[in-house]
Amino acid sequence: MGITRRDFLAALCCAPFANPKALAQSREMKIVALDWAWAESVLALGLVPSGVAEAPLYRERVVEPTLADAVTDLGLRSWPNMELLKSLRPDLILAQAGYGPSSDQLEAIAPTLSLPLYTSQRIPLRNAQDGLSAIAIKLHREAAAKAYLSQADAAFDMSRKQLQSYDNRPLLLIKFANDRLIDIYGPGSLFHDVLLRLGLVNGWERTGSHWGFSTVSLEAIAAFTDARVVIVEPGPPETLSKSDLWQALPMVRTKRLTAIPPTWVFGGFPSALRFADNLVKALLFS
Repeated sequence: MGITRRDFLAALCCAPFANPKALAQSREMKIVALDWAWAESVLALGLVPSGVAEAPLYRERVVEPTLADAVTDLGLRSWPNMELLKSLRPDLILAQAGYGPSSDQLEAIAPTLSLPLYTSQRIPLRNAQDGLSAIAIKLHREAAAKAYLSQADAAFDMSRKQLQSYDNRPLLLIKFANDRLIDIYGPGSLFHDVLLRLGLVNGWERTGSHWGFSTVSLEAIAAFTDARVVIVEPGPPETLSKSDLWQALPMVRTKRLTAIPPTWVFGGFPSALRFADNLVKALLFS
């Protein structure tokens, strides 16, 4: 019996990338992550950070890789509890370049690796991959990163092959901001880069914000009469789903709506993989 997609992805998430002795030695190093993209990258390398900013929200919004309850919550990602951060006596602080405390402030506490993710080049998937590799070099986990990225590449290829049976309708990737406004993801977003990797078409061509999304009213998607809408859960508020506005949307009337589980829209490479897997399941198997 051949390996299933579920088995393959489970193995990718859980594969041991180092012998027990090497892993134990690596875990002696105290790592804290102020950005979830880098927190999930550390976890993907088989290591557990000592502290993560907004750890409880990570568990709700990033979901996987799983963050242990014992990991210290460092406060806001934009402005962590600096005293608590200092008290952990970290060996390495991971931060997103240009977001949160300055490198000088963090370097006063511990060696800091500030990595770019969203830049003017608008290549977050590539930056997420480079960031994971840079973290691996810093933590002497190059072999783990190589194995992870090789298996991830195979997972993307598997998804792309499976999607050859999809009808190739353009996709609109949205997340509800409230009952009237949505965030919709275009060029420069992590989700857009994943669509390109999978050979899919993003119907939304506006670059929008620095993070690659636009906040618009629902009326903005009404003109896309042939597109399929992918909703990153949670779905529409109940008051909206029963409204005339919602029912009048062409993708609602023709049942071209697909929902996927919560996935971190500003994530790193593991979030990109999770999005790809959830999308394939939703488009082909739901």
